[in-house]
Amino acid sequence: AEFSLSVVPYEGGYDLRFGKIFQEKVNKEVIVKITSTLGERYRLIQVLSEPLTNDEGRRIPQNSFSVYGIRGTNRYGTLLEREIPVSLGRTIIYTSNSQGNSDSFNLVYSLKVTPDQAPGFYQGKIVYILEPVDSAENQVRVILNIFAEVKQSPKIEIKTLEGRKIYLNPKKKKSVGVLVSIKGNLGKKFQILQLVCGPLVNSEGDELAYDKIKFLTKEIKKGEGVLKPLALSSRKEVIYTSWRGEPEDFIIRYNLEELEKEKVGKYRTNIKYFLEIPGSFVRYIDTLPLEVENPPIFNLKVTPETGGVILFKNLRPLQPPKINEVTIEIETNLGKPYQVSQKIISELVDKEGDKIPLKHLSLRTESINTKGSLKYPKDTIVKKGGMVLFVSDSKGSSDKFKVIYKLEAPLNLKPGDYFTRIVYSILEI
Repeated sequence: AEFSLSVVPYEGGYDLRFGKIFQEKVNKEVIVKITSTLGERYRLIQVLSEPLTNDEGRRIPQNSFSVYGIRGTNRYGTLLEREIPVSLGRTIIYTSNSQGNSDSFNLVYSLKVTPDQAPGFYQGKIVYILEPVDSAENQVRVILNIFAEVKQSPKIEIKTLEGRKIYLNPKKKKSVGVLVSIKGNLGKKFQILQLVCGPLVNSEGDELAYDKIKFLTKEIKKGEGVLKPLALSSRKEVIYTSWRGEPEDFIIRYNLEELEKEKVGKYRTNIKYFLEIPGSFVRYIDTLPLEVENPPIFNLKVTPETGGVILFKNLRPLQPPKINEVTIEIETNLGKPYQVSQKIISELVDKEGDKIPLKHLSLRTESINTKGSLKYPKDTIVKKGGMVLFVSDSKGSSDKFKVIYKLEAPLNLKPGDYFTRIVYSILEI
C-alpha cells in the first residue's frame, strides 16, 4: 500500500519564498499531491510549527499570514476554500472522499504586513500531516520552510493643525502646533531634524532674532523629543529620536516670545525637515513656511493718568510753588522718528471760574534714560495751545521721559483747587 505526500511551491524550489514585501499583499501558491492506495478516508492537517520570526525575535502576527484552497483544483475530497489565518493549532486543509482516492490541489498563502511591522528577514515552518481517518497506518509528515523579507518605507507627514504654514502673531496667535505623523516601521534608530532656511526677514530687510521663537515636542509616547523650550537656530536640530524605528504621532509646538521692541512687519523664512538614519543616510521630508507678523505699535502712556487734566489742590497766596509731575512713555515698533506734544486748552480755573494766568505756570522735561531730544530741559513758561515736548531719535526708538509742572501762586489768588485741561499727542515726523 502507498500513502505519500508532496508539497511543492508552484514557482519551483523546496521553500515558500515571499521575497521582499512592503505593505502590499503577496500571494504564493503551493501544489499538494497525495497518493493513497489504502482505500480508506484520510485527511491533511496543517500546523504552523514555527511562526514567521526575525533575528530580533519579532513575529509577523497570525492574522497577517493566511491560507485558502483554490476551488476546483481538487477532484474528489473536500478542500478548505475559506481564507483563514495560518495558526499554531491543527487545521484540517483537506478531507478525502470515502474511498480515499488519491488527489491533488493548490493552496494559496497570503502575506500582508502592517505599517508598524518591523523590517527584516523572517522565517518559519509549516508542518503538513497526512493521516488516515479510520486506519492505523502511520502518519506522513512534510515540512515547508517559509522565508520573507519585510521592507518598510515609512511615510512621514508634517503639517500644521490649521494648514501648511506656521503663522505666529503676538496679538492673535502666539503658539502653533505642527503634527508629525510617522507611518511605517524602520526597525532601527532614526531621527527627525529641522533646519531653518535663513533668518526671519521682513520686507525692509530687518531681521528677527531666532530666539524670539522657541519650540518643544508634545504627546510623544515611544521616542524621545525636546522636552524644554529651545530657541530656533541656524543649525540642524534633532527634534525627535526613535530608538526602535516604530510608528509615532507627535506635535512640535512653536511659541512666540514678546516682540514689543522689534520692528513692525511680516518676517518670513522656511523650515525644512529631514529623516536621518545615523551612519546611513539623510532624506528630505518636507518644507513648511514660517511667518511671524508683528503688528504696528504706536502707543503713548501717561503716568499717573491725568484724565486730560492738570490739577493743583489747596492753593493759597504766598505759599511755596506747587509741583505736579507726569511720566510719559512711548511704545513703538514703526522704526520712524516721532514727536510728543502737549496742548493746553485754557488758563487754570477753579470751580467758580476764578482764573490763574498761564504766566504763573512753567514746565521742564527731565530724562529717564531718554534716547531722544528733550525740548525744555529748563523751566519754561507754559503757553496756551500746542508745545512740542520731545523728539525721538532717528530710529524712532521707544522712549520715556518726565514732565515737571511748577505753579507759582499769585498774590491775589483766591484759595482753592485749580486745574486746566491738557492733551498729549504723538505724531510721526
